[in-house]
Amino acid sequence: MKKILKSVGTLGIAAAAATIAFGTVAEAASIKGNNITLRMGSGHPPFITYVKEMSKYFGPNVVKRVAAETKYKLKFKEHYSGTVVKVSDTLEGVQDGRLDIGGWCVCFDDDKAMAMNLSYFVPFGEPNAIKATKIFAKIVQQHPDIQKDYQGRYKQKLMAVTGFNNYGLLTSFDWKKFEDLKGRKILAAGPNLPWVKGGIPVRTTIPTAAQQLQTGVGEGIVLFPDTDFKLKLHEATKGGFYTVTDFGAVTQISLTMNMRARKKLPAEVLKIIDEEALKYQAHSSAASQNDHQWGLDKLAGAGVKVRNIDPAAKLAWAQKLAAWPNERAQAVKSKKKIDMPGIMRAFMAATKAAGHKFPVDYVIK
Repeated sequence: MKKILKSVGTLGIAAAAATIAFGTVAEAASIKGNNITLRMGSGHPPFITYVKEMSKYFGPNVVKRVAAETKYKLKFKEHYSGTVVKVSDTLEGVQDGRLDIGGWCVCFDDDKAMAMNLSYFVPFGEPNAIKATKIFAKIVQQHPDIQKDYQGRYKQKLMAVTGFNNYGLLTSFDWKKFEDLKGRKILAAGPNLPWVKGGIPVRTTIPTAAQQLQTGVGEGIVLFPDTDFKLKLHEATKGGFYTVTDFGAVTQISLTMNMRARKKLPAEVLKIIDEEALKYQAHSSAASQNDHQWGLDKLAGAGVKVRNIDPAAKLAWAQKLAAWPNERAQAVKSKKKIDMPGIMRAFMAATKAAGHKFPVDYVIK
């Protein structure tokens, strides 16, 4: 666990290529005697908080408990930074067995994991990552249809959800009024591209964001302050401005496990993995929340002008998005054949019950 694998060997690459080319599945979890080996990974690098907590918290805790409470010894082989899966195909990597356990952002599977993008569909939501994760986890528990495709179609079990923190806007240009965004190219990850009203939305991923900002493909990015700093995006914008827009702390990370691997494992080992996944859920969301202020402080220290969005600009922005949640609810209902309008109403009600007030009333038909 102390050493994060930076690359895979020739055989590993060949196996992954064969999986893609011929539609075969990779070998599931390895068990030899009392020794168990699982492959865990993500397309994101290990300094991204949810990935770091997979490697430094979830994994070691599972290893320690398995050794102490069972006759087995468990080892994780870790694969991050696109060595086995990319940010856009981690769901598929868990499905086909390249990974036994994967952590990934549903924002890059906004078709296959469409319904799980729920909190993207309700912008200006709960800004606290701890509260947001608890709310979303409760909705998933109460409305299991939202993630039924994971196990039914993609052969993996959802073990935990978590997320980053409150989305904001880093720009190379100054702006205060909503109208100031007109004609500006703003990067976003996918399901939040429609948040970019007034400006010109441009799709991005974390690995490509810096180059897009440096080359002028984007003039700003909808992201979190800590990730902006870690990726040195403030250098790409040459300082600039970070506006806390309160788009919300979206719960967009799924921790999933291949069903074939689960069936191979002893029941007592599987029980530990599931219990530690739920502990990871709480721990990771707390770490993400702590990162928000850390990121703001780091950006300010690097010369970025940090401020809160003007209330009038926030209201104007939210009004432009007022009809969009219902559009998404109806689209998901049509494609996934689930009661997404009802799920979305339950999500908004739970968010309000937890003390949050949306800037506008989103009407879901």
